[in-house]
Amino acid sequence: MGRAAVPARPTGGCAMPPIRLYVSSSPELAPEREALGRAVASLPVSIGWEIHHTPAPGEPVGEVLPFVASCDLYVAILGADFAAPMGSEWQRAMEGERYVLAFYREGLHSPSAQWVLQQRQVEWEPFTSVGDLEGLLVRRLARVLLDRGERLGLHLEDVEGLLALLAEEGERPDEPDRRRGAGRSGVILGREGPAR
Repeated sequence: MGRAAVPARPTGGCAMPPIRLYVSSSPELAPEREALGRAVASLPVSIGWEIHHTPAPGEPVGEVLPFVASCDLYVAILGADFAAPMGSEWQRAMEGERYVLAFYREGLHSPSAQWVLQQRQVEWEPFTSVGDLEGLLVRRLARVLLDRGERLGLHLEDVEGLLALLAEEGERPDEPDRRRGAGRSGVILGREGPAR
């Protein structure tokens, strides 16, 4: 789901600002958030990322809602439950007509999770494992970046790298990735490219 005729993001005469990504997920999905962080870091783009996540239990929710309302991309990762504050985040993303990618872990779901899976404004994609989700994320994020490249400020080298990545999309390692530390909010700096 995307917005029609959205103008390019303001740059203020400087390099493009980072891609603003919000990840909405329940607390038990820490490995899935790690997979998203690895997927983002693996994308061959020169633009950085600013990533925020659903607050942990006990953390204030109000601080993230303005970010959700202005993010470039909203990613929902659903486990067994659509737990608070995911509903507030979801509502803010829908009201703001944010570009949404939505994934759900196959299995039993609570009534609230079943409700959100039935929402028609978003196409939910199933996953069975963390590795499965990571592969889906890499491919879907690469496609979104290509679709919205002009608005996000991608350069020719970025587009070429993403196209090459998608051409190799069938290749996945047999061994699960053991890297950690990518499942928290943060900033990923862009790769250095030729001087512009």
